Parts: sequence; structure tokens; C-alpha cells
Amino acid sequence: MNPRDRVLNALTGKSVDRIPVTAVTQTGTVEFMEATGARWPEAHSNPELMVKLALAAYELAGLETARIPFGLTVLADALGAEVNMGTIDRQPSVREHPYSSGMSEFKIPENLLELKRIPVVLEAVHLLKEKVGGSLPVIVGFEGPATLAGHLMGIERMAIWTRKKPVEVKRALEAATEVNVRYAEALVKAGADVLVPCDPSASSDLFNPKDFEAMIKPFLARLAEEIRAVKVLHICGKVTPIVRAMAETGYDSLSIEEKVNMKEAKRLAGDLATIVGNISPAKTLLLGTPQEVKKESVQAINDGADALAPGCGLAPRTPIANLKAMVEAALKYKS
Repeated sequence: MNPRDRVLNALTGKSVDRIPVTAVTQTGTVEFMEATGARWPEAHSNPELMVKLALAAYELAGLETARIPFGLTVLADALGAEVNMGTIDRQPSVREHPYSSGMSEFKIPENLLELKRIPVVLEAVHLLKEKVGGSLPVIVGFEGPATLAGHLMGIERMAIWTRKKPVEVKRALEAATEVNVRYAEALVKAGADVLVPCDPSASSDLFNPKDFEAMIKPFLARLAEEIRAVKVLHICGKVTPIVRAMAETGYDSLSIEEKVNMKEAKRLAGDLATIVGNISPAKTLLLGTPQEVKKESVQAINDGADALAPGCGLAPRTPIANLKAMVEAALKYKS
């Protein structure tokens, strides 16, 4: 099987010749940037550089992915949030929330798909599809409903208002989900094979599992219904209490961190979703040795991972040698 077919089959629970080694979260690293000349922050706003950096993960480390972009601010930026574009080893981040007093004045711009970096990502998807569309999976991540709503109004405020102003939070989630739906449709039209709503703000580290079930889960489910591609839901943190609820939202696969036990995640998800992960991006891939990476990779495979991948976005200073070790572990794996 080629990498595209292997990854798509694994994510959707179909048979594969071996476990794929992919990444559904951020893949940019400083070593990749130096090798390709496609550096942050320029690569966030230039489709050709974005493509170069995305392909480095496969060309230089063997990860079976062509994943863009390299942060979670594209939609927030387009909707008026003030964004710091970061540095060569720091991702873009939201500095100011445009709707901190509430969402009553919010309207989705009619020209949403023409704003800020959205056209950059759409063009990069198109270019990736032309270059590697038959051999590598074109994977695109974006802010999920809770994270985008938090970017617009402020995540701490949103968490407080879940209790004090639940109608306001629901309004923010409705708006964010509608933006997600429109963007997802455009990404699929441009050629994306896999869409990954990344929703770290939905984590049970931030929200009570009951609030996730009542407030956030319905919007993730609505988004899943609208995505016409393979779909992976990524939520950071210790999400064991909500894994079953995540699986019930309708995504093909769930991406989890090392903070979640792989065996337990597999048990909780059951037949509802496959599981991607969950090699520690900080402790192991960034700070560990290749041997430690291999050990953790073998453990994840033994515990039932359907696709081996970093548990969250790569730290920019992650060594290529450690990413290669993760690939080598899968290639040499014997049950």
C-alpha cells in the first residue's frame, strides 16, 4: 500500500499492510525549516513555503503525512482576532479577543474564504493535492468549535460563562461551528483527504465532562455530519472522561495524547472510532532519545493504536532523528 491508502484505511478502520506512522497535528520543526528554507513565520502566510515545509515531514523523516497549517489561528485571524505570528520556533497565538463582551454583534463575513490566511491554506491544499495527492494523505487541521469560540471571546471567560451566561456560550459555539462548516467544505473542494478539527479548549482539563456532553459535544457532532472527507477529532489533555463522548460525535478517528492510556481509549471508543497517537511530543519526541522513542512507539502499537503518531503538535525543536526512530519502530514491529 502507498502511504495515502495506508493512512486513510487505518483512520477509517479498514485493513492495512502495516500500521502507518503519520501526524494529524502540527508538523513544522526548525530542522525541517532549515533544510527546506521554508521558515516560520513566513511559511504561515505563503502557500509555496507552506507546502515545502509540510512535505519535509515525509521527505526527511518518513512520516506518512502532508499536513498543514502549522498552528490554530487561521480562522480566528480571519474573524478579527489580533494574532501574534510568532517566530521560527514559536507558533502564532491570539493576543486579543474581538468579542470579549459577547457575540451579539457577530456576523460571519460573506467573503470569509477570502480573508487573511484562509486563501493561503486553500491554495496550499490545492498545491499539495497536485504534488502528492495520489501518494500522501493531504491533512488539514483547524480550530474546532470550542477553541474558535474561545479565541473570539476568551477561553477563561467562556469557561466562566458556561455557568453564568450559557446562552452567550451557546451563541459563540453556534457561530464557530458554522464557520467551521463553511471552511471544511472549502478545504474538501480544494483537495483535502483528511480534516482534523483540533479542539484543545474542549478538553476535560478545562471543562467538566458534563459541560462537554451538554455544551460542546452537539456542535462537534454537527460539524462531523457536514465534513465530506475522512475526519479526525483531536482534543488535548487528560480526556479519558470524555473519550466515549468524543467517539459518539461521529468522527472516523480520535487523536489522543500520552496522557490518555491507549488501551483504555480503545476500550472506551469501541467500534465507534479508531485511535491515533500517542507518542509524547514533549517528553519523548523533543527531549528523549531515539531508543526511548522506539520503546514508546512499540508500546503504543501493542496497546492498540490504529495509526502511530505524535500525541499532539510537534515542538519546533523536535529532532529529525527522533521522528525517524518512530518510523523505524513501526517498520520493524513484530507482534
